[in-house]
Amino acid sequence: MLSRASRGEVERVRASLIFSIELLALEAIAVALLTPIGFAQLVTKLAPIIFRLRRLVVACEETLASYVGVETRLAGEFADDRLSIGEIAASSVVATGVLGSAVAWAKPTGGVQFATAPTGLTQIGARLRVLSDARQPVIRVEKYQTDGPSSRFIVYLPGTQNLGVANSNPLDMRSNLQLLAGQSSAASRAVDMALRRAGVGPSDQVMLVGYSQGGLIATHLAQQSRAGQLDYRVEQVVTVGSPIGANSPVSLPRVLSIENKSDFVPHLDLISNPNAPNWLTLEGNVPADAVQSHEMGSYLQIMRDIESTGEGALNDEVQSVVNFATGSATVSYFQLGQGKF
Repeated sequence: MLSRASRGEVERVRASLIFSIELLALEAIAVALLTPIGFAQLVTKLAPIIFRLRRLVVACEETLASYVGVETRLAGEFADDRLSIGEIAASSVVATGVLGSAVAWAKPTGGVQFATAPTGLTQIGARLRVLSDARQPVIRVEKYQTDGPSSRFIVYLPGTQNLGVANSNPLDMRSNLQLLAGQSSAASRAVDMALRRAGVGPSDQVMLVGYSQGGLIATHLAQQSRAGQLDYRVEQVVTVGSPIGANSPVSLPRVLSIENKSDFVPHLDLISNPNAPNWLTLEGNVPADAVQSHEMGSYLQIMRDIESTGEGALNDEVQSVVNFATGSATVSYFQLGQGKF
């Protein structure tokens, strides 16, 4: 007679799988930073392993959800570092994986400004570069009114700002590893809080534009939105130099990814981006060293090149991004943090 694993046993297996993914991701990052040639060899070996481990994590979560319905699903949300009882609950400390978690927070900063909608990839990239070059855990939220009761929001998310795992800035290596493992992080929870504080509601449409770790955050929130776990709709994702290839197109809305062929960072997840109707990856090549090839300045040049060659005008995904919002917007900024407020 077949026996059925208990919820606790499945949860222990899930935790062990997440632990293994984080360790493998950490090893890949270390190899990439030290020996780019060794990283290329590592990609072919680890890619199928990490892909299968992530699928096993999903299988564990589906099993947990099937045990006792809504109650188990809520427990799964706790384990995924998300609570469904408002902003305060969403910032609770929940241990996950090898690195644990942290209290996340977001607060308005810099006052309200005004801007017109971007008319091309270059303008989108320029706004993302200004935000990234500031080297502060701050996101930019643009709110556009439409003819109806709903609004459209374009949200710009910067990349990793420190390599630590225990500091006040959630855009750190701990968030990188947790997001690469397919899990929530302090950075993703802080961005979620900021959007809700910016007034994003169920009828609104959101486009998330993320550079490096910002792209990981954008992809994670888009998956949560598509699964009905957020109170707003992420309709479009733009990633710039982000390792998001391990994600399934079915779990995402429309995605446009910009990558530099000379940059190893977009391949840290060890899997190339899928070729799917809702997912377009455009590549450019700005040769430079390991640091400069990943800088936002290099990606801004690629975005200029895409526009100057007319490549973007031929792609529906690019036009969907460029035409996402029109008119003028109110612009607000939110500082992200973890630990003590």
